[in-house]
Amino acid sequence: MPQTLAADAAYGNGELLHWLEQRKITPYMRTRENLAKKDDRLYSIDRFTHDPETNNYICPEGKRLTYVGINARNHTHVWASTPKRCRDCQQKNQCTNGDHRWLSVHIHEAARQRARDLANTPAFARSQHQRRKVEALFAELKNQIGLRRLRLRRMRFVREQFFLAATAQNLKRLVRFLHTNASNAVPTPA
Repeated sequence: MPQTLAADAAYGNGELLHWLEQRKITPYMRTRENLAKKDDRLYSIDRFTHDPETNNYICPEGKRLTYVGINARNHTHVWASTPKRCRDCQQKNQCTNGDHRWLSVHIHEAARQRARDLANTPAFARSQHQRRKVEALFAELKNQIGLRRLRLRRMRFVREQFFLAATAQNLKRLVRFLHTNASNAVPTPA
């Protein structure tokens, strides 16, 4: 069983991070953030205070956002204020563009936060360096050796084709290695 996994941000969704956490596999990947354009002028979720006893959020003006439920489409818990609460708010222009404020928090936000914390460690940098080395080899197989598509079917034939391509790649690397060692060798006096 692997102990760590390094991947790019495309794999950093909450479900995978939670799955890895359950299996005690350390995820060295950046989290996948919302691709929708965010308005940086509006308050982020950091400006709101969570009250765990009532499961509500409190805005900077002290108004309550109540728990609405789970949005199954994007796997988030949703809290919302009401138009009445937000109507006369002094900070409404900095908080929302709509008539009231919504907050969405991913259902596996704890796993996402742990992955964000891991991204600032030296072990993360080492794992990303190792990942790039491996991905470079697969890119060479795909782009230079021509393994974009497998020409054979069935697992044993696919395995055989991949081993042949990897052998060709290793022969290329061996030739480069021997060539650099031969050119760096000190000539013997005659």
